Amino acid sequence: MPPPTNLCIIGRPYISIADNASVSIGSNFICRSGAGQAIDNSCCSKLIVGKNAKLIIGDNTGISNTAIECYSEITIGSNVNIGAGTMIFDTDFHSTNWRDRQNRFTDTSNRKISPIHLGDCVFIGARSIICKGVNIGNHSIVAAGSVVVKDIPSDELWGGNPARFIKSIE
Repeated sequence: MPPPTNLCIIGRPYISIADNASVSIGSNFICRSGAGQAIDNSCCSKLIVGKNAKLIIGDNTGISNTAIECYSEITIGSNVNIGAGTMIFDTDFHSTNWRDRQNRFTDTSNRKISPIHLGDCVFIGARSIICKGVNIGNHSIVAAGSVVVKDIPSDELWGGNPARFIKSIE
């Protein structure tokens, strides 16, 4: 695949791509990173792609001080805007079993991981959290500060903690 055209990185993001990881970034991607680059006061955007994981970002997509940690697969469509301070994780990071959490190795090795998919023309408001296994349909909006733990169909506005349906979008 050819490199993206018009890749724009403003500030200094933290990027870590593990062995055998796959990263695909479309044209006209913009990444704003740093306290002076977004409406929040985060220090940077962070893109972490684990071993054998796949991160796909479509054309004309932008992020601001966004943390993306991918250990399975995260797909972000085209024409997507992701607000400042948003976190997108396809893992729980730790096991949900308290017995596993007594040992650091079993704690992290028994964590749950599930892919995330954001459709085209999605808008994620600032400081939202997109949790593992979530699919967000085309043209949908997630209100600022929301915690998304279940799928959002296309053409809907959701918000809150946990995020709930607010209204359909025409």
